[in-house]
Order: sequence, then C-alpha cells, then structure tokens
Amino acid sequence: MKALKLCGIALASGLAIGGLVGRHIGRTWSAGQAILWETSAAAGYEQLALLQYEQADIDHSRQALVGFTDFAISMSKLASSQGDKALLIDRGQTYLRLAALEKLAGNSSLSHQYVLSAQESFRAMGHDIPEEELNKGVTKIVGSARVNVPPS
Repeated sequence: MKALKLCGIALASGLAIGGLVGRHIGRTWSAGQAILWETSAAAGYEQLALLQYEQADIDHSRQALVGFTDFAISMSKLASSQGDKALLIDRGQTYLRLAALEKLAGNSSLSHQYVLSAQESFRAMGHDIPEEELNKGVTKIVGSARVNVPPS
C-alpha cells in the first residue's frame, strides 16, 4: 500500500512538473515564432519599398517609403518588437530617403520634417545623431540619387 501511495505521489509530481515545463517551453517557442514572422515581414516589406524607391518615379517612391514607415511604426507597437533596434534603424534610414526625395522635389519644409523623424527614430534606439549629420546624409543620398521623373 505504501509503494502504491509513493508511486501515486511521484506520478502526480512528475505530471505537475512536466506540465509547467511544457507550458513554459510552448510559450517561449510561440514568442520566438512571432518574432521570426514579424522580422521576416518587416524585412520583406523593406526590400519591396527599396525596390520601388530605386525603380519608380518620385511619387511612387514616396508612396512606397511612407508605406514602409507606417508599417514599421505599427510593428514597433507590438510587444514582441519592443527593443528591435534593426526596425528603428530601417525606419530612420527610410525617413532619410524620404527627406532626400522631398529635397529633390523642392519641398524643403517636409524634407526637414523627415530629418527630424529620422533623428527621433535613431534617438529611440539610443543614438543621438545631430541634425547636421543627418542633413549631410540626405545631401549624400541626393547626390547619388537616380531620379526617375516621367517625361513632360
């Protein structure tokens, strides 16, 4: 009788420990999968936006880049994306590309606004880059830009 009672206690303890460990592993695995899916989605969207930026006219380039920044902002609100520095870097660089597009289009105030948004994105990552440095980056992008303007 004592052996049966001891076996019952051991079985119940094993089931309880196994259940708790299994639950923890399942949560960890699910969280890892969510992060992987979200990272893959952000990387794919960024590749599409950059391709459109490089190949399209100014209006479509602008739409692609704004679409990516909106997507990146919505992604950063997810719990699994908290602390994702790569997403913040990508968003900051995209804002600099938008600033360059607006500078090429002659919209200096909107270009300045995008530079400030880029600065905010980099600051959220822990890098306080002066506005002058970001403006130099925009000038460099403008200098190397291949503008696809439709014929008039």
